[in-house]
Amino acid sequence: MSRLMFSALLLTSCAAEVPPRADAGDPRVLPVGATAALDGSFSEGDGLSYAWAVTPEGATLLDAESPFATLIAEAPGLYTLSLEVCDDAGRCDVAETWARVDAPGSTSRISDWGIDTFAGVESGAGAPVDLFKGDKEWCKKCYDMINATASEWEEFCMTGLPSKATSQDKAICSRNQHETSSTKRGYCDARCAK
Repeated sequence: MSRLMFSALLLTSCAAEVPPRADAGDPRVLPVGATAALDGSFSEGDGLSYAWAVTPEGATLLDAESPFATLIAEAPGLYTLSLEVCDDAGRCDVAETWARVDAPGSTSRISDWGIDTFAGVESGAGAPVDLFKGDKEWCKKCYDMINATASEWEEFCMTGLPSKATSQDKAICSRNQHETSSTKRGYCDARCAK
């Protein structure tokens, strides 16, 4: 009987040690003035509290302490949506997703857009990026790497970019390491267009 009680106590204490896991949901694209429902309900943990945040300024969150917040898009740009979940024991986890807000009359589609369309988060949202243009040799290598493994793509991004490529160019390239070959092809196309 004491073994059974010890096993039950051990299982109970192990289960209590599992920290929460935040899930901010999928990225979204919307026009200025639209609203988007945010869904953090796939976060895992017991007795969770929720805290949504958006950066930079230009969008508003309603019900930010609910798993189901609402984003109101007030200005065009790229916004980071952060969700922090905390359990009853005070352990917390943060997850991020993004929202792209298009200006009125924009005809771009999400399939036309890549992360390199905008500057990195550290520079603020909505700033256009100056893409380097690869030479013929670099473009051949880029297209050869489309079906490479994630680690091979990462190595290409760190050592195979032209000397004129900036650290931001390397970061943009690296973000594609786990993407589909179609996304990687789009990355190469943008830098090899004539």
